[in-house]
Amino acid sequence: MRYTIADIHGCSKTFIALIEKLNIKKSDHLYLIGDYIDRGHDSKGVLDIIKELNSKCTVVVLMGNHEDLWIKADDKKIKSIEWDMWIENGGQATLDSFSGIDQTPYLSYIRKLPKFLELEDFYLVHAEFDFSLPDPFSEAGEYSMLWSRGRPCSEGKPVICGHTPLSIEQIKEGLGTKKINIDNGCCYLNRIGQGHLLAYCLDDGQLYRQKNIE
Repeated sequence: MRYTIADIHGCSKTFIALIEKLNIKKSDHLYLIGDYIDRGHDSKGVLDIIKELNSKCTVVVLMGNHEDLWIKADDKKIKSIEWDMWIENGGQATLDSFSGIDQTPYLSYIRKLPKFLELEDFYLVHAEFDFSLPDPFSEAGEYSMLWSRGRPCSEGKPVICGHTPLSIEQIKEGLGTKKINIDNGCCYLNRIGQGHLLAYCLDDGQLYRQKNIE
């Protein structure tokens, strides 16, 4: 089976609990579509779990805008606009999770992550594609892949994405459409209809839901 998960945001315990619900097998494929870090207290732990999952099934990891924020903050270092933007968007929680541990191998890993994946029957991306571009999958479209919201979808394959937190009711309404957003705002415990981490099965359309247990 093929499963997608988006926007884990440092919630390692919730991530583990959701994976256990999926009963992952060696033949399964797990597609992770961005935002593994920031906001939650254990970003390092989430990245470690992702690496460990490679021994249990086939794992494909895409970049999200929060990984992009971390890369740009690291490039510019402290006292830059990029650094301040990262910290304001949950980066301090990521720094705290490393607590003196060398971040270099993790950043090297993140820098190499692809920004989208095309399957035979779906497109996978963190945010969305800009289908108004001559080639939405080119470098010119990378900003949209990580950051954009609200653009029209293609008439072709359905797009599986995250990035914009939705209520569970909104997510269910989107199932079977050309844009399936599976971000239920795992970190947002006080928002009505949110506060869960979701997995969506590409093969049978089943939605798996795990309440935040951090």
